[in-house]
Amino acid sequence: MLFEGKDFFVDITDVDDLIEITKVYNSNKNFLVNHMDKEVITYDWLLEDVKGMKNAGFSPCKIVDKCTGKIFGLIEFKISNETYLSLLMLHCDYLNQGLGSLIFHEFEKYIRTTKSTAIRIDVVTSYDRNVLNFWRKNGFSKLKDIELSWGQKTLSAALMKKGII
Repeated sequence: MLFEGKDFFVDITDVDDLIEITKVYNSNKNFLVNHMDKEVITYDWLLEDVKGMKNAGFSPCKIVDKCTGKIFGLIEFKISNETYLSLLMLHCDYLNQGLGSLIFHEFEKYIRTTKSTAIRIDVVTSYDRNVLNFWRKNGFSKLKDIELSWGQKTLSAALMKKGII
């Protein structure tokens, strides 16, 4: 286990977790359509994505409900002087309950134990303003507008950072 909160824990994703993580992705249709022009992802797509993330030095992780043992989210990041948070996603049944902020808070505490001095995230801005607002509420500042490549799509995004010293 990498880190935990009162009701959840976060650990590295294992191949046995991919079916449940596929369900998390597929519960977020708006994300899939806007990021990848797909309504669903497959187990094989996720397997290749996880392999690619690991090969690039990222930690693809599952978020697990302590009471039920159910995977209800994922978080992907790469720790360095400036930790890059690639993705924080919850199953749609767990949205709007304050869990995203709780998970991010514990993630930030975890990153404070590393050599990182900041956390960076690239936030797609073209379809859901709530996402940008979520990161602002969690202490991130927008540094500049960028274009983000996701598969074969180019998306308008905001580069955001938060210092953690």
